[in-house]
Amino acid sequence: MISKLKVLLLVACFLSVLQAFGQGIGKVRFGASYEEAVTHIKEAFGNPEKSTVDEVAYSNASFEGVQWNWVTFRFKEGLLCEARFYQDHKNKGKAKAELDNIAKCLSRKHALSLDYEEDGNRFYAGGLSPMGIGRLFTVFVAPHNGRWSDQLRFGPFKFKSNE
Repeated sequence: MISKLKVLLLVACFLSVLQAFGQGIGKVRFGASYEEAVTHIKEAFGNPEKSTVDEVAYSNASFEGVQWNWVTFRFKEGLLCEARFYQDHKNKGKAKAELDNIAKCLSRKHALSLDYEEDGNRFYAGGLSPMGIGRLFTVFVAPHNGRWSDQLRFGPFKFKSNE
């Protein structure tokens, strides 16, 4: 009886690890190798505006029904560990007003929770981190390159390289 319980527990742990490492953006999986991730990133977003071993970047890209001014996919030790989407605005008020529209678009595919920063600003979080603990992404308002922006942040997640 105990051995069956151990086997079931082991299988449950294995399945939860597989599910956790399956988190990503469409076919783009966090923790994937640079080569694999860039192949799927290009399938989803086309040819990048900028591409190095540390970062792949796009301008004016659409994702989840939202138009983003700038999108970056970042790599550490050859593994995809972070993605950021920026939608710039003329001022903080416009960025805050757009935040709920972005959350509404994301909520079509993801369960979201609403929370508040210490200063009272709203932010949304959703999905399950590929680490198995925490959220996959956060949507919030913050400065970016001297302008206010809505930001969709995935990660950064810490993976150990297989190399």
